[in-house]
Amino acid sequence: MKCIVCVKQVPDTSGVVAVKEDGTMYVVDWVHATQGNASADVARTYLLFCLTDQAAAEKYMDLFCEKTSTAKRYVQQWLPLVAAAQLTKKRPEEKELLQSWLNVCDYQ
Repeated sequence: MKCIVCVKQVPDTSGVVAVKEDGTMYVVDWVHATQGNASADVARTYLLFCLTDQAAAEKYMDLFCEKTSTAKRYVQQWLPLVAAAQLTKKRPEEKELLQSWLNVCDYQ
């Protein structure tokens, strides 16, 4: 295994992004490590990345979907739910972004 050359804190989480020499990124969120839907976790991390770096957020979601053969649309369906849950933490710097996701869903 190649050496990790960069470890960066994910904004407002206990997670870190580890980047290998070749640019491969890994996100580790040990505090929230539990059994659950991975796409919901990806949606949360995507929203947190959006606060500081939209390009990194898009790359993160695209890579997850590609590597796991998960439809991007499926992950995106979690965004309103995750945004609502994150709003309960009452962080003023997140409020505008999270509220913009609340009404973004398809009804069947």
